[in-house]
Amino acid sequence: MFVTTPLTPQVPDSDMQGHVNFIAYSKWFDRVRTPIYRELDPTLEFNPHGMVVLKTELTFLHEVSITSDVSIRTWVSLLGNKSLELTQDVWQEGVRCAVGKTIFCGFNFARHESEPLTDAFRAVLEKYRWNENAAK
Repeated sequence: MFVTTPLTPQVPDSDMQGHVNFIAYSKWFDRVRTPIYRELDPTLEFNPHGMVVLKTELTFLHEVSITSDVSIRTWVSLLGNKSLELTQDVWQEGVRCAVGKTIFCGFNFARHESEPLTDAFRAVLEKYRWNENAAK
């Protein structure tokens, strides 16, 4: 299942021509992941168990302007023992404009080392697991 979050682009997200700047996408993606983070840990403290970002990749497919709202879809595309890949895409006026993939690793902040994802985390993340290619 994926989650869709509406978002209104702001002037500070754009360049002088009203096109959304590349850095805004990372901020948007992180912002709309917050409800999932709250499901993993309602306090958002993630102590001792949490996750760290290992890699983020953005692919731009079409320009986005600040003249209309966007929708951001979020889903877990891969779920392993210690890591997961979270995919997000940006849609504006029916056009897929960007795709982001973020790889997270389970992390124990008390020991300061990677660890397998907890069963509680896996249960939450499994709810958001979706295969985009199988849905086509």
